[in-house]
Amino acid sequence: MPTPARRLTFLAALALSAAPSARGEEAPPKPVVVLIGDSIRLGYAPFVAERLKGLAEVVSPAENGGDSANVLKHLDEWVIRRKPAVVHFNAGLHDLKTDSKTGAKQVGLDDYKKNLAEIVRRLDQETAARLVFATTTPVDDGRHKARGAGFDRREADVVAYNRAAREILAKSPIVAVDDLHALVENLGPATALGRDGTHYTKEAYRALGDQVARAVHEALDGPPVTREAVCRRAATPPTVDGKLDDPVWEAAAVIDRFPAFWKNAETGNGTRARLLWDDDALYFAATMTDTELRSFGTKRNDTLWLGDVFEMFLKPDEDKPAYYEFQVNPKSVLLELPFEQRGEDFHKLAALPPWGLSAVAVCDGTVDTPGDRDRGWTVEGRIPWKAFARTGGRPKPGAAWRFALCRYDYGPEGTAPVLMSSAPLRRPSFHRYEDYGLLRFEGPLR
Repeated sequence: MPTPARRLTFLAALALSAAPSARGEEAPPKPVVVLIGDSIRLGYAPFVAERLKGLAEVVSPAENGGDSANVLKHLDEWVIRRKPAVVHFNAGLHDLKTDSKTGAKQVGLDDYKKNLAEIVRRLDQETAARLVFATTTPVDDGRHKARGAGFDRREADVVAYNRAAREILAKSPIVAVDDLHALVENLGPATALGRDGTHYTKEAYRALGDQVARAVHEALDGPPVTREAVCRRAATPPTVDGKLDDPVWEAAAVIDRFPAFWKNAETGNGTRARLLWDDDALYFAATMTDTELRSFGTKRNDTLWLGDVFEMFLKPDEDKPAYYEFQVNPKSVLLELPFEQRGEDFHKLAALPPWGLSAVAVCDGTVDTPGDRDRGWTVEGRIPWKAFARTGGRPKPGAAWRFALCRYDYGPEGTAPVLMSSAPLRRPSFHRYEDYGLLRFEGPLR
């Protein structure tokens, strides 16, 4: 659920979106939001469209989405062709329908999980949308049975199918969950549900629509990221020793927003980075809190990201596919890869001669000592402009490059690393340069 501050942001955005342009400029096209799902979605869709009016184009197919197999069958027609920015989807209420005579489910749990995994896979690969899954809403067993429909719906099955859905979604960090089941539980199913034990009162549909609209708005907006940053000219070059005590760093702009944007998740404020430049090089520095310092790799261009690592991605030319990746781990081991295009063979690039990156990491704690409590690490580095010779070398004042600063932060053995980036990456890949922020090269701070 959004915080009060996010609710205010949501309402403010709605107000601003409805305001005409002061200069009469043509408004940019609104992002497309697709709602797909069962008849519950058909009930709340008008309220979502009302809440997001002026902010997004809400598309809600007139057809009942039905079960997961039917959603999968119509995915291209209902979603992919629309080129959505956000897809809010659900399936389950029809899957769990139980034949009153045979006890057979319309779609069994195993097939439901397979269908849901395939829906997510296709939405991931065939759209650039932020994805939000809505849990199946509660039913009243007795009211549903009394309608004599020839099939049953049971709340125990709703719980089981929602649990199965979460198992699948846990494997895909790009999908946020909008827990509509929990919302109805809070409203009180006895009064929120209508006489058929499945559908809802107008007031309940309005509450569902309000929550869906907030979830969609958060997906459109996402957590704070660095869409644009300044790289100021250094009065004097810093000493690359990992201590960050050179006064010149005080003039550098601080980059301190490092969320997992693809998960719509904050990662705290434990990462602070700075960038500077002069005629000779690009300089970078970062301080990172870390209670479990872990490293991987002992030589240049090892697979350092299998341990804690600070990463920089730089793309000098908007119209050409070439870009660069630089990494430093807590033991000051380096990685530097010049990509002519995305998808090049790692081992081929790793075998290239050094490009000039130098960096030093300093740790506040002990690296690779499980069980102790570390505090963090710093890194300071220098990249000479000759490393960028293939894309024009040193930028001119006022130039803008695409960039992303990223981290892998590993915890205790057996836990998944926390991935974070300064850029609004819509997928958990640091190579999505179309999502990078903009880095502008400016003169010194006056």
